[in-house]
Amino acid sequence: MGTALEILGSLGLFLFGMKLMSEGLQKLSGEKLRSVMRSMTGNRFKGVFSGFVVTGAIQSSSATTVMVVSFVNAGLLTLREAIGVIMGANLGTTATAWIIAILGFKFSLSDIALPIVGFGMIATFFKKTAWKNTGEFLVGFGLLFLGLDFLKGAVPDMSADSPFIQWIAHYSNMGFLSVLLFLFFGVLLTLIVQSSSVAMAITITMAAKGWIGLDLAAAIVLGENIGTTVTANIAALTASVAAKRAAIAHFVFNVLGVIWMLFVFYWFMDFIKWMTPLDTAPSLETLKAMGITNFDSLQGAARTEALERIAIPTRLALFHTMFNLTNIVLLIGFVPQIEKISSWLIKPRPDGKRRSSLQRIEYLSNNLAEMGELALYEGQKEMVNLANMSGEMFHGFVHIVQNPDKDLSAEVTRLRDLEQESDKLSLALTNFFVQCSSHELSQNSIKLVTRNMLIVPELEELCDSCYRLITMARKNYRKQYLEKMLHSPAFAEFSAEMTRFVDFADESLLHQSISKDDLEKSMKMRSKLDAVRKALRREAIAQMEAGGVTRGGILFIEVLSACERVNAHAMNILEAMNLKMDYNA
Repeated sequence: MGTALEILGSLGLFLFGMKLMSEGLQKLSGEKLRSVMRSMTGNRFKGVFSGFVVTGAIQSSSATTVMVVSFVNAGLLTLREAIGVIMGANLGTTATAWIIAILGFKFSLSDIALPIVGFGMIATFFKKTAWKNTGEFLVGFGLLFLGLDFLKGAVPDMSADSPFIQWIAHYSNMGFLSVLLFLFFGVLLTLIVQSSSVAMAITITMAAKGWIGLDLAAAIVLGENIGTTVTANIAALTASVAAKRAAIAHFVFNVLGVIWMLFVFYWFMDFIKWMTPLDTAPSLETLKAMGITNFDSLQGAARTEALERIAIPTRLALFHTMFNLTNIVLLIGFVPQIEKISSWLIKPRPDGKRRSSLQRIEYLSNNLAEMGELALYEGQKEMVNLANMSGEMFHGFVHIVQNPDKDLSAEVTRLRDLEQESDKLSLALTNFFVQCSSHELSQNSIKLVTRNMLIVPELEELCDSCYRLITMARKNYRKQYLEKMLHSPAFAEFSAEMTRFVDFADESLLHQSISKDDLEKSMKMRSKLDAVRKALRREAIAQMEAGGVTRGGILFIEVLSACERVNAHAMNILEAMNLKMDYNA
């Protein structure tokens, strides 16, 4: 029982270190990695490279594939582009095996892990954000090695006649059937630990301890390649049809790779052994890391067996890399066919509807822990969609005012539905950014979340004010109360200026920043609008004093008050954008 708890604790420390390391890297370069992925997906070859770079940087194929699914979900990547990125992610994740093989079994981890953690903790006390994030990465890196070191110590050495080794040996001597059994074990192992990196660490440790041979360890690695696809498929359960197809494409690609590998398995393993000959004079550090204390006294078959054990970590890492690289080379020309298979497996939605912004932000919220910093900037895009809704609603108001003689009932109904969707989206965005604030974020991301939590309520109020204008314009359409005032040249010019002002605020959100010159320009626009609104209000009051108070006059003043609220919310958004600039100063 004690050994099992030690192994569990070691795996937990390893996984926690991997998580810290990945989060630190995302904070250092998350936005740049997103840009790399988006700018390098024009064709399948660029997609492979971008997937390799991003996964190699953040050391998490799960985060990359979930991010790919979110991009497809938001319509930022096509399914064909996504397949290329997923191929590259499979290759990028092989770096983990090399880290474990080279650093975990070639050096004494206790000599390097604690100093790395120490330097990392010192770096986290610096004020500069980059140093803090680098420190977090180093702490994660060190904890990863400590976890691996504890795992190596927790997994006991067993003699060939021990019951457990005898049990494994029984299932290891069944020829090709053993390969299939251990492949299935690899799938199951990855499903249980929910991390291909942890599964790889367990596999290499088992092989290094002599529990299983190289061939069966390689079979487990093949199973891990299938098991790791489950994460993206679970993440895609609430996503769009295209996103589900991207997730299933990951599964199809890996399964096809495993199928062809099974046909050439033993020849491929001979090739791996040829590429990594035995080191007949291993260093003392390597022997210590492998737990071999009596190497000099070993002779004949026993010495060869020890050398085989020493070579296993490197050979497994090479097998993992060569398998994924060969799989990409063989299947990259069949991306259109993989796309067709994925489309056949995942049928279109029966109602033919696309996923809404609300559904996309709910998807991001559900997978925030997996995507970390990368999800934040996708949430930013959904906030821009909310801004576009407000702009669309104000344009709808102007259109209704300008066309009093047309039957616009269907348009008013559409705008009403848009307003209801904006309410739900604003609530979902608020919850999303609150969740973001509870996660470990970089200083820039914390500022971005703070700014966004100020902007979202303003956008929601802006949508409400625009719909208030639409309902009042609808009254004019029904009863013609405001025809004279709403169709005057002065109000037409006023609404045109307001349209430019609201569009300016929406465009600033799209660009994620506003210069001081643009802010001053917006303040002048706001002042001009305020002056025109007051003049229109005075004119309306004067007309009512001369001709008597009418319901049309009162409604016109209410329209002007609603316009003032629209302008105020747009200005608040622009000022919040400037707030972020002050933070960065």
